[in-house]
Amino acid sequence: MSRISYALNKLRTDYYLSGISERFRSGKSVPPPSYVLWDCTRRCNLHCAHCGATKETYPAELSTGQILRTVDELAAMKTGMFAVTGGEPLLRKDLLEVLAHARMRGLKTGIATNGFLLDEAIADRIRDIGVYSVQISFDGTEPTHNRIRGNPHSFEKAAQAAGHLLRRRLPVLSAATTVTPQNLGELDAMRVLLAGLGIGMWRLTVVMPIGRAETADLSLDAVQMESLFAFVKDHRRGMPRIYLGENLTYLGEWETRLRRAPVICPVGFLACCIGVDGHVRGCPEMPDTPENREGSVLEKPFADIWQSGFGRYRMREILATDPDCSACGWKHDCFGGCWVMRAGDLHCIRRRLHAGALPPTG
Repeated sequence: MSRISYALNKLRTDYYLSGISERFRSGKSVPPPSYVLWDCTRRCNLHCAHCGATKETYPAELSTGQILRTVDELAAMKTGMFAVTGGEPLLRKDLLEVLAHARMRGLKTGIATNGFLLDEAIADRIRDIGVYSVQISFDGTEPTHNRIRGNPHSFEKAAQAAGHLLRRRLPVLSAATTVTPQNLGELDAMRVLLAGLGIGMWRLTVVMPIGRAETADLSLDAVQMESLFAFVKDHRRGMPRIYLGENLTYLGEWETRLRRAPVICPVGFLACCIGVDGHVRGCPEMPDTPENREGSVLEKPFADIWQSGFGRYRMREILATDPDCSACGWKHDCFGGCWVMRAGDLHCIRRRLHAGALPPTG
């Protein structure tokens, strides 16, 4: 990647985010979120080894009427995109009704799904209501994927779902893989497999230390992380187009080798999440606990929550409260990393890489 191009993109990013911080500090209104994620259900038909959605249970979900009213508020604010995740979103019988309403109100829409329930009829409906993007999870070659997801038919169903959507010419169809020691060695085979399926974009992330992954040993060590980055560097120009997810923020020496622009946690600046029961928090992976809640859409308008909340993110408080971050020479490159990864002290990618570096020889 061009270091000059990266530096220019970083200047643009810093200018935009600093402007939001200053507006918030001075009590002025901030721009609407570019995208809002709806964590619509924790129900799921699979049992993934790395699932983070098991971290909470809920006695009730937002009703159709409640989420439709919130969608209307997002449209009135001119939010850019409304995307759904879970759990498995397609277990909500009203999901496509909600997305159709969002599209009618001018929002782009998206779904993150395991693909198991996405048959021809649902694919038709997705096309007809104008869903912009669908992301399907693939966690290895067929045997590995099925083992990780706890179902012998899960890979076949995901591949079929991709085929259904490709035939309907969805604007954006992508694959998502959570990279663990179990599937790291299969990335090249997966690249060939996904290209064969016709998938053009591939999002790679690492395990969040939440839910079932909180106690499972699924994180990459330093050598494995280097292997992941080397794979991305070698294949980033091919098909499918590979990009690293938002929990892999500043990559140290790999940063400008893999990216054209910085990836910085967007919470409170560009994005947030509406939870299963209406509480608003930073992102779907963030634990739904009182300290992470900014308000509830059942108690106040979403616009009020967006304008008055998210102060610790917008003011970059972590750079002062975390002693390591406050003393770090790279703190204005990553701004503290991914908030959720902090749960397992996994947020500093640069430190993790250097901790596993081999000692010099000779």
